[in-house]
Formats: sequence, structure tokens, C-alpha cells
Amino acid sequence: MPSRTSKKNSVVTTSARRSRRCLACGTEKIEPRRRYCSDECRRQILWVLALSKGLLKAFNARYAAFSFTPEHVILDVIPAWSNAISRFTRARTNGCKPAEDLKCLVLDWGREWHGLVGNRNSRSYASMHLLRENHKEDLDPSAIKPDKKRRPRLSKPERDSLKLLKLERESLSPDCCREKIKAAYKKMAKIHHPDVGGDAEMFKRLNEAHRQMLGWAENPQFTSRKALPDSWSYDGATSRWYPPL
Repeated sequence: MPSRTSKKNSVVTTSARRSRRCLACGTEKIEPRRRYCSDECRRQILWVLALSKGLLKAFNARYAAFSFTPEHVILDVIPAWSNAISRFTRARTNGCKPAEDLKCLVLDWGREWHGLVGNRNSRSYASMHLLRENHKEDLDPSAIKPDKKRRPRLSKPERDSLKLLKLERESLSPDCCREKIKAAYKKMAKIHHPDVGGDAEMFKRLNEAHRQMLGWAENPQFTSRKALPDSWSYDGATSRWYPPL
């Protein structure tokens, strides 16, 4: 799974964006409509990401992102008291999956943190020292701040109705979906109305699509998701990891 790519940062990159690769290890040997190559691979990455929460909480992380390349595993962190990325990396070990290398990275930096605290330093000092030591000024903080995407939740008949109306799902928003549906219907009606030479059957289907979507607009349903394109993302507010888009 390639890491995030940007001209503004120095992320170690591989080839183009992941295409049908396992989210946990990057292998292309994955069955259709699956996100992981095996249940074991999925369980392993989820366990290690759960393990990493201890370190992230010690850092008071507001956001974090985990990615990997054939050469490195990368953990980027933005603490709650800063707007800058601190990057923790570890070279990949031959024959090991990214989850195993991430576990070693987390344990190594966890020992560093406990070592500083053990030398009569405060917990906050230990966290700030390690974060500042690994601060990367050339990395764009917005790269690991996922936008909250709201997407209309539609049934198959409703999705078919959108196609008939030539309306993009992304154009439907909670505050003006009804107006968008009506505008799309009027535009298509000018083309398919029998009075202007349109097909009567097509116009009938168009009216049904209009009725279907207005019914949806009475109580529109949306799904929300916070995620990054090519990295696992962590939200400190919920203490949860989210898989890549």
C-alpha cells in the first residue's frame, strides 16, 4: 500500500495508488471485493494498531496516520497542542509484514518514552521531547487531517433514479437536496417530454425517478466517514483507527 504522495512532503513513495491491494500488507493476492488477503492479516494489523494507541495517548495525539512502503513503516503524529507533524519511521525487516514492523516501532519509541520518564522527567516532558526530536517542518499537517465525508445513503432503486435524473450523488447535500432533485427533473423533462418529441415511456420513468427521489428527500439519510486515501488514520477524539479509502 503506497504512502501519501505530495510535492510538499518527503513521504517515501512507491508506485501509483493502491489498486486491489490488501490494506494490511499491500499484497496483490487478494480476492475480488475483499479488503484483506486473509482474516489473519486483518486481525494482525488491527491488533497492532490497537497497541499503538498507548503511545498515541502518551503523545496526546489529535491525529495520526500509518502508512508503509517496501522500505519503511511510517507513523505520523499531530499532538493536540501543536499543528505540526512528528514522523516516526522504521526500516522494513525482510520477511516481515508491515504490522510486525509497526509493532517494533511502537515498542521502541514506547521504551524511549518510559526511559525519559524513568530519569525523573515528567510525562509531558518525555512526550514533547520525542515529538520535537522527530518534528518535520516540510510535512503538510493537512495531509493527515481527514475530511469528514458525508455521502447520501441510497437504495438501488434510488441510485437508479439518480442515473435517470443525471444527478451526481455528491451533489446531494442535507440543506438543498430537494432543490437539486427538482432542478435535475426540470432539465431532463425539457428533453424527454412527449410534447417536445420525447419518448413517452422514458418520460414516465423520469417522473417515477422524480417521485422516488423526492420521497428520499423527505427524510434524507447520509453516512459519514473520516479516512485518508492511502493511509490508516487515527482520530484522537474517538481513539479509533480508520482504514484507508
